[in-house]
Amino acid sequence: MSLDQEGPVESGNFDAGLEKLKTIVEKMENGGLGLQESLKLFEEGVGISRRLFEILSLSEGKVEELLADLERISFSRSEE
Repeated sequence: MSLDQEGPVESGNFDAGLEKLKTIVEKMENGGLGLQESLKLFEEGVGISRRLFEILSLSEGKVEELLADLERISFSRSEE
């Protein structure tokens, strides 16, 4: 599944997107690119960043859900 597709949150998607973003940043920092290529890479980087933030947001929501579930669970043993 690519980063542009909607679907379940998978760490592989996040990790792959982060690596792609790092590659784009390195290319742009090294310079030597034409204006069109720089704009294309910048646009791609913004899109990847947006998707990564979405994945992080969904993950944060899931963590909050799990923590709320934990708060409802009693860890004390019942007296017999």
